[in-house]
Amino acid sequence: MDASITYDVPHLTYWDWRIAADLFFGGAGVGAFLFGVASRWWYGRTYRRLTQTAAWIAPILVLIGLGLLMTELGHPERFWRTLTTIQPSSPLWWGGVFQTLFVIGAGAYALSWRSPERHASTRRALEIAVTPIALVVGAYHGLLLALLPARPLWNTGPTVVTAILGVVLTGIAVVLLAHVARARFTGRLADTALVAEFFGGLRHVRRVLGAALLLQALTCLLWWITLRFGPAPTRNALEVANESFGPLFWFGAIGLGLIIPLGLGALAATKKTLADRAELMTVVASSALILIGGFAMRLATILAGQLS
Repeated sequence: MDASITYDVPHLTYWDWRIAADLFFGGAGVGAFLFGVASRWWYGRTYRRLTQTAAWIAPILVLIGLGLLMTELGHPERFWRTLTTIQPSSPLWWGGVFQTLFVIGAGAYALSWRSPERHASTRRALEIAVTPIALVVGAYHGLLLALLPARPLWNTGPTVVTAILGVVLTGIAVVLLAHVARARFTGRLADTALVAEFFGGLRHVRRVLGAALLLQALTCLLWWITLRFGPAPTRNALEVANESFGPLFWFGAIGLGLIIPLGLGALAATKKTLADRAELMTVVASSALILIGGFAMRLATILAGQLS
């Protein structure tokens, strides 16, 4: 009598929503820091308050992401071992080390803004020191997934590009949204002329945001083409991903996070200034949708990439 043994190996989702949230908050925090530094270099003292807002929220967002990462990995009280045990072959080790370095550097940079008139040389030195770390963390968020050959949905070049563009988009969006909230809290939104002058001077930022949205949409299309017309494993991965998380990706990440903000940006670009309340709400709505879409893309990518 012939006997056969069948192994039923269940597929497990090792990385849950907390990894997606870590990548989202970490990317937004890094993008916020880079946006703040770029604003100071480009605008100088003109948009000092905007740079302050970016500097304050950057380390907080990355710290939130690190906290979620520690809870997902288990035994968060042992996180210090990640910093003392060198594991260069582990992508998560690189993420833990560089994100921690970023939080320390960005935190010091934020504290230097408590006295805007002082510590100018210290701020410049911190910008030079922390910016390369921020760039590494931003690229790491894409490389973390792309370097895993066992996951065909992740193991592509567009994965890295979408991650980097996501850093740009969510970083700018979260700073604009936080700064509007700060202006509302301090009562500055009541001054219509001040609001018009503020947003009118940010035309370059709006152009960068629009270009990043367009590039992200094109990169997602290229990502789909790479998977759809690639070898059998990538085609199968795309089919399984669409069955389970297609609505979240296409309607949440692409529709809400890219297409609608592009439409709102095109509508705003037809007018010379953002002087009235409706124009201000367009900026708020676009920023909020970009953040919602950015998280939806991270969540769909992380969960769908682990399906068998």
